[in-house]
Amino acid sequence: MKYYIGEIHERNGDMEYDTKYLFATADNPREHTKRVAMEWRGGDEDDWDEDQEGYWCDGSLIFDSGSTEIPKKDFEVLRKYLSVL
Repeated sequence: MKYYIGEIHERNGDMEYDTKYLFATADNPREHTKRVAMEWRGGDEDDWDEDQEGYWCDGSLIFDSGSTEIPKKDFEVLRKYLSVL
């Protein structure tokens, strides 16, 4: 099992947003982050545009910005403190 911070990116005209989240997986992290991005605002595989590497929802392009591997101890600390927010 490896531990990551994933990132979803939304682009809407001049505005851009990044949302970070924690996850752990023994699988390929790229597959996980793409699936999360695909489902972020109710999208599915039919909405996904491989050329854009994302999909359009309510005027925003939503796509996976990848992930960063982190040590398990950092993951545990972040999970603990984020769970109280």
